[in-house]
Amino acid sequence: MKRKLLNATVLFVFVCLGPLLSQPRAVVASGDPVKGKAIYEKNCIACHGPQGKGDGPAGKVINPPAADFTSVASKKKSEAELMQVIENGKPGTAMISWKSQLSQAELNDLIGYVMTLRK
Repeated sequence: MKRKLLNATVLFVFVCLGPLLSQPRAVVASGDPVKGKAIYEKNCIACHGPQGKGDGPAGKVINPPAADFTSVASKKKSEAELMQVIENGKPGTAMISWKSQLSQAELNDLIGYVMTLRK
């Protein structure tokens, strides 16, 4: 009887929780948007523009164009998804990896600010 209960418990964990446990989980703790704005203005505004619409001077000429954080598609992305792109870049685009250039606190602050542009 105990063995059946144990087997049922293990089966439950794998069936119900397995998919959650097998996916990478990016932990994002939004930082200070005020600090993030300064980072954005220094590193991101040239492509993404002052309001995050992808209309910065460089954003207008790159192909594909820079992401528009105010778009419906962008607003559907979670903070973790945005952080993954900022940290690792996006192949096939001009978006570079920032994880070696910004600290984790700076990345969190940047996400905090980018989230304000989506409103």
